[in-house]
Amino acid sequence: MENKVYNLTKKELNTEKNKVIARFASIASHDLKNSLGGLSNISYYFSKVFKIEGEVPNKMLELLSSEVKHLNQLITDLLDKTRVKQITKTECDLKQIIEQAIENSKTDKITFKTNLTSANIYADKDKMVLVFFNIIKNAKDAMENSGAVDVNMAISDNKVTVTVKDNGIGMDEQTLENCFDPMFSTKTAKAMGMGLSVALQIVEACDGTINIESRKNEGTSVAVTLPCK
Repeated sequence: MENKVYNLTKKELNTEKNKVIARFASIASHDLKNSLGGLSNISYYFSKVFKIEGEVPNKMLELLSSEVKHLNQLITDLLDKTRVKQITKTECDLKQIIEQAIENSKTDKITFKTNLTSANIYADKDKMVLVFFNIIKNAKDAMENSGAVDVNMAISDNKVTVTVKDNGIGMDEQTLENCFDPMFSTKTAKAMGMGLSVALQIVEACDGTINIESRKNEGTSVAVTLPCK
């Protein structure tokens, strides 16, 4: 039998990876959530109904309950981040989208410097909020949740570009090359590495592009360009 050789570009390979991840998430989530529901019930009955005494057993039950909640959240996040196909485009103001993403991202240790203007785009508003939330979250993580994020908008030739810049740890060449790959992450084992991959899918579905510039120990700049009216 003749062997077939498939030469896929990096973009095509990532597309196939995303399909596999979405398929896995759809199949596995139901069974995983059922099992976690059983563990949650066990934790509840032992702590509330049977009222087990003792510091160590109760700490173990608290840990069990905490880990069940964490795993449930991971499953929910994975499902949310793989359901990119359902793009519903409407006319919306990109300024309002960014302001909402910033509001969702605010912490006491992060300051935001913004230069925003109204720009009507044709996109999925909720998913575009997710795009900028993910980008800002990466910026916060790169600065270890302490620093300043610059968010600027520029309009030219019926296109609007939003640039999110941080002064964090930056990325080396290899990390920069792989940062859009599904499941790629330089963070802890608990991070799924879906943020930029999903952001790219959403932006491309709305006829836009994402470009990233980064230098190790000098920070990162992420530019999202979309058609505007």
